[in-house]
Amino acid sequence: MMLFNRDRDRPWKFGLTTILFLIVAFYIKSSNAFVGFIDSSIVDVIQKNQPGWKTLLYRGVTILAEPKLAIIWALVLGFLLWGFKFKIPALWCLATLGGGDVIATLVKHLVKRARPSSHLAIDNGYSFPSGHVFGTFLLVAMIWLILVPMLMHTWQAWLLRIILLIWMALVMISRVYLNAHFPTDTLGAVMLGYLWLQIAEGLYIRLAPAMQHWPLLKHSEI
Repeated sequence: MMLFNRDRDRPWKFGLTTILFLIVAFYIKSSNAFVGFIDSSIVDVIQKNQPGWKTLLYRGVTILAEPKLAIIWALVLGFLLWGFKFKIPALWCLATLGGGDVIATLVKHLVKRARPSSHLAIDNGYSFPSGHVFGTFLLVAMIWLILVPMLMHTWQAWLLRIILLIWMALVMISRVYLNAHFPTDTLGAVMLGYLWLQIAEGLYIRLAPAMQHWPLLKHSEI
């Protein structure tokens, strides 16, 4: 039994999300006034109160969600999966994150959105999509799809899902709170991550059975 099942709705999910993502990217690229209004409205809500503890919290969150650290988290996950004979899923995790980072970088250079005017110097580069949110989304998805189904009890699975959703929300909010990104940058990152995940799952379904015949992966679970 494979980790991922064939999803007849995958083409619809991919197509609809692609259309929505392209619309958002186009309006951002063209500096649409309505997008600016939505961004400013959400920023006003998120940054309304800025007590010291909240700033400290979101700084900690954004450090843990650093794209470079995402590579380390993926390597740890891959190492654990490999050790439990899930060698092909381990390689899939690393390839999904690595390929996704390439795609996100290409999108950044295509859209070329400048960061918020008050962003910190450490947050350089283009703003859309958010690299922190994109990497976090892929890591959360890997844990959700691979580790959660392995849990013995239903309550454990639901608890982990809730924790993952809360973490995802904290990362998205932290990037806006710290003026590193506009809200639509975080939304675009989630949409792009979902698009890439659909492609990665489809490739896994096609390639994993054949990879089981490779000498190094012969006894791998899929």
